[in-house]
Amino acid sequence: MGIRFTISRKIALGFGLFIAAVVALTLIVNRTLSSGLETNEDITQVYAPSQRALEKLDNQILRSYQLITQWIHVQSRDDEKFKTELRQIMSESLPSHIGRVDSLSVNWGESDQKIKDRLLRNIQHLSLAYSQVMKTLKDFASYSDPFATMSAEQALLPGEVIDAPFQKIREDLNTLLNNQELLLNEATERENATYEYMFTISFWLMGALIVVGIIIAIFVIRSIVRPVNELKKSLLYLGKGIYPNTSFKVANDEIGDMTFAVNRLVDGLKKTREFSLQVGSGNFNASYHPLSDEDELGHALLKMRDELAESERVLEQKVVERTNEVVRQKEQIENQKERVTQLYKDLTDSINYAKRIQQTILPTEEQVHAMFSESFIMYRPKDIVSGDFYWFKSSGKKLMFAAVDCTGHGVPGAFMSLVGHNILNHVAKVFTRPSQVLNNLNRMALEILDSGGSSQIKDGMDLAFCTLDADTMELEFSGAQNPIWIIRKGELIEQKGDKQSIGSFTHGDFQFTNHNFQLQSGDCVYIFSDGFVDQFGGPRNKKFMRKQFRELLISAAPLHMDEQKNMIEQAFVRWRGALDQVDDILVIGIRV
Repeated sequence: MGIRFTISRKIALGFGLFIAAVVALTLIVNRTLSSGLETNEDITQVYAPSQRALEKLDNQILRSYQLITQWIHVQSRDDEKFKTELRQIMSESLPSHIGRVDSLSVNWGESDQKIKDRLLRNIQHLSLAYSQVMKTLKDFASYSDPFATMSAEQALLPGEVIDAPFQKIREDLNTLLNNQELLLNEATERENATYEYMFTISFWLMGALIVVGIIIAIFVIRSIVRPVNELKKSLLYLGKGIYPNTSFKVANDEIGDMTFAVNRLVDGLKKTREFSLQVGSGNFNASYHPLSDEDELGHALLKMRDELAESERVLEQKVVERTNEVVRQKEQIENQKERVTQLYKDLTDSINYAKRIQQTILPTEEQVHAMFSESFIMYRPKDIVSGDFYWFKSSGKKLMFAAVDCTGHGVPGAFMSLVGHNILNHVAKVFTRPSQVLNNLNRMALEILDSGGSSQIKDGMDLAFCTLDADTMELEFSGAQNPIWIIRKGELIEQKGDKQSIGSFTHGDFQFTNHNFQLQSGDCVYIFSDGFVDQFGGPRNKKFMRKQFRELLISAAPLHMDEQKNMIEQAFVRWRGALDQVDDILVIGIRV
């Protein structure tokens, strides 16, 4: 017997060619992507972070030079703000940025690392010179010493102990920044060339795949699809209850086997039809012979005949019993429906009353405008009550405000917001510095939430807290997870909060950071919860995300505050569409 050229072999031959082409395409694309990913990793992990770190270090060096110059030329007390800022830069900011540059430099070239080492030595020399000046002019009275002031002023002269290392530092920073920018541009060009090569190869291979696919399709149509369509037509007739009048020719392949099975199926269905008509007419004595011992349908029909005969006897009794049961269940359902309706009404009334209670803790629009004449608040609870709340309070010339996001939303979030609001009012009676407020807010929150001794309570708050000096326009900020955004002349300045939530750590284990900003007239300040950026919507049902939120605020910032609020609310409604709101939403905007 010769080997049959079966359907499986026909398909295997055609699709073997197709799979080979797909594998080739996959290997080329994978290799190209690997090269592109390596280049992208260099960009994101080395060149771009290095450039940002060097720019921040450069800013700190410039700022420290300005402050030491002011220290030397302005007779002042030891607690002056610019002196405090210089000490903070020398003790915290500058070491932090130096450490960041030092950690990134392990991936630099040998020449850049030598420049970095020289840079760090000069920074040490500059720091020692600063320290000497700070010790020489340590208090208000020391400025009266001509020798001390002359010695300090001489340090600023060209080539002296401050100017010399400062100029070298600026030169080295400029060299490193230029080198990192050059490396970043080269890596970007390599990455673009890699992906362009991948797209070209993919285009030609996809063309080859299309050609192979067309050949396979023609082959399948001629050898498989045409006879299968004939069988399909017969099966469609059978599906409509129409039996074919002719038998099909049996070929020497799997389709021939299927044709043989269809012919047998037609004969069996005709016999089954005759037997079913007899049973359906009530003739439970009709005979039927299964096609074989394994004929499950035939045996099932015989069993059905016997069971129908038995079922007919008890059917009327079951109908009566079940009718009575349905009537009884209907009465129970109606009673339960009335009870559920009443319970739902009571629950809704209670939550609405809780909403009125919650609204009493929120400042009125008049109170907010009394503190900030140009401002808006977008407040959209997800449910009747909210886990977000806004807070405003003035203490002399200190204007304090906060956007608070409590754990959860709905009723649990609302209870947490009442606790948070009460603690915040209590703490603000004593403290106005944002970091102190958050530290003590965390302490009191832990004391209240864990008052029963349970260590399993995980409730807490994320918030952004600000204090504005109405005279100097100096803004202080501290955040628990949440940031503050300042938009000045179309540019967005972001200060992130600490990566700790209120209630997430034991008091004393962590201290919140205090940030200072000198605001200018016309600046717009924004604080918010994460409800807006986490909202799903848009054409692909994705989150709104912070990048799109930044662009929205930047475009809205030039408008009047009421127009800003309308623009932001309309953007939210358009994005959400028909989807449900996923979280409470709070956005506060203030123009100074």
